[in-house]
Amino acid sequence: MKKITLATLALSAATLVSAQSNNPSSNYIPCSGFSISIPVRDMRDQTEAQREAAALHHDEIEANREAIKAAILSKRFSRFVKAKEETDPAVQATDGVKTLTAPIINVDGQTMSSGCPPDPDGAVGSTQYVQAINSSYQVFNKSGAALTGVKDLVTLFPGSSDDGDPIVLYDKFADRWFIAEFEISKSPVELLVAISKTNDATGAFYIYKFTNPGWSGSNFPDYPKYSIWSDGYYVTNQWPLTGSGAQIGVMDRARMLAGKSSAGIVYTTAPTPPDYFGGNNSLFCSAKTLDCDASAIPPYGTPTYMAFFENTNSGGYSDEIVLYKMVHDTGLKTLTITKSDSLAPLAFNAYFTGGTEQEITQPGLANSLDALDGTFNFRVPFMSFTGYNSIVLCNTVNTGGLVAGIRWYELRQSGAGAPWSIYQQGTYAPSDGSSRWNGSIGMDQDGDIGLQYSVSSGSVYPSIRYTGRMASDPLGTMTGTETTVVTGSTTAVNCGNRWGDYSETTLDPSDNVTFWNTNEYDRGGAEATRIFSFELTSPKGIQNLIDLSEFKVYQTGNDLNVIASKLPSDDQVQVDMFDIVGKQLSTQYVKPTAGNLQIQINVSSLPKAMYFVRVGNINYQRVFKVELN
Repeated sequence: MKKITLATLALSAATLVSAQSNNPSSNYIPCSGFSISIPVRDMRDQTEAQREAAALHHDEIEANREAIKAAILSKRFSRFVKAKEETDPAVQATDGVKTLTAPIINVDGQTMSSGCPPDPDGAVGSTQYVQAINSSYQVFNKSGAALTGVKDLVTLFPGSSDDGDPIVLYDKFADRWFIAEFEISKSPVELLVAISKTNDATGAFYIYKFTNPGWSGSNFPDYPKYSIWSDGYYVTNQWPLTGSGAQIGVMDRARMLAGKSSAGIVYTTAPTPPDYFGGNNSLFCSAKTLDCDASAIPPYGTPTYMAFFENTNSGGYSDEIVLYKMVHDTGLKTLTITKSDSLAPLAFNAYFTGGTEQEITQPGLANSLDALDGTFNFRVPFMSFTGYNSIVLCNTVNTGGLVAGIRWYELRQSGAGAPWSIYQQGTYAPSDGSSRWNGSIGMDQDGDIGLQYSVSSGSVYPSIRYTGRMASDPLGTMTGTETTVVTGSTTAVNCGNRWGDYSETTLDPSDNVTFWNTNEYDRGGAEATRIFSFELTSPKGIQNLIDLSEFKVYQTGNDLNVIASKLPSDDQVQVDMFDIVGKQLSTQYVKPTAGNLQIQINVSSLPKAMYFVRVGNINYQRVFKVELN
């Protein structure tokens, strides 16, 4: 990476202080490069020499990023006075009592012996799982067996500097893979994005490069995080490294899926100044956008949202969850961001050590790992149910004495564009002296919530565990007994105090109830990663009964038949039909008789294509994908 001078750092920090708070006009930029890769299966595996070179290169990048952050933090904390620690009224100090099933798939992923942090990330598709770390990726089948060797990310992005911060998503609405990293040590600074040509991640990819004229030197899009929405692939980045505020972008999803070189990106700047939240570590104030896990994508034109939190203990002006509405006009190529909701959660403390990144204790090393405390964890899953929408979020909090717990939330809105509210919240922190952090959260089609995370203490090497709750359980409580995925065997010292920087939980599109996850642990002095899946089950509840129901959705001539039997009740059911971009085409209300229903939807005017049918009410739903002929 290019060396960054102290003068540049001072200028960058000074620019941050003077950032404007208004929402400037949007800026449309065509992609700066397009190509088509050879099939991944035909690419050469990463060699040991490539792995070591990539690790050393990434270490240099991290050192320079840390220098920039230190300069910014000195500016931010010059005005900061830490608030008095408060008792967290949402703490769940005891473990849940419902025994959870053991992991379904539980295998080792890629490993880093040097080059920090690994940034473990991955997503599940219809038949495969793809994992990425700095700076490589690998394809697995859903039994956990490797379909390819470890591939250097430079094989997807030839000629790049392979700088890392990888993200993997699966666009289940198009059956395509999305793999991204950034390039910050060469000019121009670029976001690199690969879209698979088919649903086979071992095949060929369309390769896109996106830049911004304002990116250079210390002003680059750090910590980019992506999400899928009907009108584009959204991207956010950290605020403190962007000079004039966070650059929020939306990429032309339709053209990228079609392999069009004309795809571009619309940028705008977040309307809030970057010191709105006085975050205190390497990930402070990195807002996240909603990533659609619903079985049907929101209708085209439905606004998405950007979420972050404030915390008084961390130098913010209040304890609140802040949501900004984002409206993307694909015709005018504009992105408008306006403040939507400010939600007051129960008090929490996100302050640890004021930027030292040395908070989490492990055997033999007190306060030695980064708590990753300044932001909502990646991702923010969005689920659409009959009658309401939900998102789930989580972040690291200090429960006292630098013992970390995980504050989690479910927010709800009554429909698209309606105000959001906090439906439930809790801080998962069993009082055993262990820290729980670096979490990721998900929700299944029944409204059950899964949560996986790192665990460490003076007697527990960095490990991975998970918990969860069912939709019918008492609000604000993780009722599942904490379940171990893998137990670490050594103290993490290879990365100094770095950990993460993130993990990922995604929902299996094949059944919409299986959570697939990746996170890191320490084994033999290396930053090892794990790939694992689990389900949540609810004995004798309505969700369990709906699993016993039988559905048939099929076409005969001009009619689409929807037949269900063994439904859990005779309460009125809503049957909706959507097209592939989320437009609601029809709605019928049906009252089952003895747990049975049968209706027909006239589809004579619809073209041959893929559609979604949703059957359900406020208590349950099932969604079916059907192709009309």
